[in-house]
Amino acid sequence: MHEFIPVFIFTLILLVLLVGFMGFGRLPAYRPTRGQVRELLAGVLDRSTSVESWELFLGLPISHDPELEAVRRRCLAIHEGMDGERAAGSGLDGYLYDREGRERITRVLADLDELIRNEPITREF
Repeated sequence: MHEFIPVFIFTLILLVLLVGFMGFGRLPAYRPTRGQVRELLAGVLDRSTSVESWELFLGLPISHDPELEAVRRRCLAIHEGMDGERAAGSGLDGYLYDREGRERITRVLADLDELIRNEPITREF
């Protein structure tokens, strides 16, 4: 009986902490900005984007910005070879894609730049 009380109190404290962390904690979310995606696409062209960050971008849907999700889907189509075009080939010397794939990414980057230029300016007060 003497062992039951300390074990019970320890377990109770542990459960209260667990419930507190789960109740007040935030779920991790992938919410890139348009500027961050622009840097990622530019990095594909200048070899500064890592394979891991590129695959994270391609693999996780972007639910907070429909236009950015359309950009992600276009990049995914280039990577996977959807929409009737062949998949972009692997690049050499640190590039993620071959020359044709990088040209297609360049077109997506130009459209994203246009999207960023036409983005409405908002201010938070």
